[in-house]
Amino acid sequence: MNLKFSIVSLILSVSISVTGQQVLEDYVETGLTSNQQYLKERLNITIAKEESNISKSLFLPDVSFNASYMIADGGRTLGFPVGDLFNPAYATLNQLTNSNQFPTDLENFNEQLLPNDFHETKIRVVQPILNSDVYYGYRAKKSLVSLNEAKADAFKNQLGFEIRKAYYNYLKLLEQKTILDSTRVVIKELVRVNGKFVKYDVATKDILYNAEAQLYQVDSQLATAEKNISTSRNFFNFLLNRDLEASIITDELLGFEREIHSIVKLQENALSNRTEVHQIQSGIEASDYEIKRSKGFLIPDISVAAEFGYQGFGYEFDENQDYYLISFNLSWPIFQGGRNNAQVRKAKLEKQQLEADFSDIKRRIQLEVSTAVYEYEEKLKNYDAQLAQLKSSQENFNIIQSKYKQSQVLLVEFNEARTQLTTAQLMESIARFNIKIAKANLNRTVQMN
Repeated sequence: MNLKFSIVSLILSVSISVTGQQVLEDYVETGLTSNQQYLKERLNITIAKEESNISKSLFLPDVSFNASYMIADGGRTLGFPVGDLFNPAYATLNQLTNSNQFPTDLENFNEQLLPNDFHETKIRVVQPILNSDVYYGYRAKKSLVSLNEAKADAFKNQLGFEIRKAYYNYLKLLEQKTILDSTRVVIKELVRVNGKFVKYDVATKDILYNAEAQLYQVDSQLATAEKNISTSRNFFNFLLNRDLEASIITDELLGFEREIHSIVKLQENALSNRTEVHQIQSGIEASDYEIKRSKGFLIPDISVAAEFGYQGFGYEFDENQDYYLISFNLSWPIFQGGRNNAQVRKAKLEKQQLEADFSDIKRRIQLEVSTAVYEYEEKLKNYDAQLAQLKSSQENFNIIQSKYKQSQVLLVEFNEARTQLTTAQLMESIARFNIKIAKANLNRTVQMN
């Protein structure tokens, strides 16, 4: 089994930066672009911005054009006794003036209360001058935009980590299959050598059967590895929202960079960068404005309204029908059953809840950072041990393999050395990719790219 070149390559690659990292970052970008939940979070930002725009529009004048034309008949009437009032008076005047100058045949008439052939065409303008509900409502909506942006960034950070982790797990399984393939080559060679030993009566058939049994065992392990690779590939493609059977580019180098971290500094960075902190802060800011909005009943609402148009009988637009009306309005609630004070208390309690969440999330982030750092350092130390074990197992196997071909050691010693080497290779591979996963988790925790 000639694995010297591959082992040396693994050792050298430890200190080499990963040039294939761009492939993974492209996959992360693809996942963010196509992930439906992330798109939904981005839509929530757009919705929040539109709600902020709606609130902002309330500062501007509300201008509307209104036109109505009425046709009516029947209903209540208002009687005017014109004849009863004026005919006797006019008759007396005619007698006094000895003339017929004043009419004495005036008739009483009834006027229909519902206006018939009546129109009103106008432009109405309403401008708020002082309205605390509008102002603080707008400020709260702006804070909710920041809150939704923070939520989207938090989801983006988590999804990016899940994609990176799935990618590393896929590469890890591919490498494990490569190791098993290489082990199978060694065992096939063992079957060939044992076959010759049996053929020339150097050994009994049991060593041949033993070697063939080992070959079947490795074939079983390879079948499991292929199943795990397919499952890992499907999960990775699921995160990217694409065909589950799509192939994955694997030009990632095997190495990694060692880093030394200060827990205190990383905790400070996390508290500055984590979107969960920004999310809570935006929520507290929105709560402040909600409290002020609830207290707005202490301040009167003042507005001005103006109407310009035409009004009268017959659909005509002339100087006899034009009019304008300007009104100044003040609204100030005096008593509403304690509802306003209850709203203020409710808003304050909601802010207290957010403040409690803020204190808790800061402690949780500090704990996550310290745990991630300890885990990363543990993976580095574990890898050093596994790498040392691999080098030792490789040298031991090379010696035992040479002696076995010369019939200087028993088959049981060869099998033990081969098993130790295969196990060491698998453990080294797992430890190396676990470092990558731990580093990705640390970056997620501190929210570093």
